[in-house]
Amino acid sequence: MLVSVDRASAVRRFVVVSLGMSGLRLDGSHRVARVALFAGMLALHYLAVLPAVTPSLACWYAVAVWILYYGGLSLVLGGPGRRRLLGRFGEARAMPIYETGLGVLFCNQGFAQGVVVYAFGDSLPSAMPVWASYLAGAAFMAAGLTCKTWAGYVAGLDTYYCHDMFRGTASPGQFVTSGPYRYLSNPMYSVGNLHAYGWALWSRSLEGLACAALYQIGIYAFYYLFERPFIKRVYSATTT
Repeated sequence: MLVSVDRASAVRRFVVVSLGMSGLRLDGSHRVARVALFAGMLALHYLAVLPAVTPSLACWYAVAVWILYYGGLSLVLGGPGRRRLLGRFGEARAMPIYETGLGVLFCNQGFAQGVVVYAFGDSLPSAMPVWASYLAGAAFMAAGLTCKTWAGYVAGLDTYYCHDMFRGTASPGQFVTSGPYRYLSNPMYSVGNLHAYGWALWSRSLEGLACAALYQIGIYAFYYLFERPFIKRVYSATTT
């Protein structure tokens, strides 16, 4: 009985973490509003954006999301944004606002890459056989999704949503060294991003590969400029 309960809890946690990494957090407050927002974005994407997408629109969408995501994240967590939110609303009210906004960006990052692949499909050089792109794409997607979900499951959504950086302080137990973090310092940013390249390879989209690289460059720029200095400062006793 205990084994069944533990297994059910693990499955529930896996589902909650997977949805949270896609932009929909169900483990906190405002769940109904977040589900409605997430469903609205899905409907808008599939009913309005994809049918009307053009290569030009896809590029503008991807660039706009890149700027809003990495620029906004840098301004909030590495600039005055979080202090203003905390000062105006207090942590209890500011955190859900920050989480919801970040979730919207997570969701649209995936949408943007999907739109680019959709608009620029079958553009890989013919020198790469179709079977090779399918095989490489499947392998990359499997490796990336496995690593990213494993890392998210081990670290938890609070870490995935950079709660400590938003608060500006370290939380006990939030510096993770288990799971894939035993082997990689940034499993989500490195191997965990392979699924984006895999999707582009499977769709034989050269522009999709470029978009995946652009977004990975963005998250590494954020990491080296803002996240790593924060980790070294607040977790110095743990990391040294």
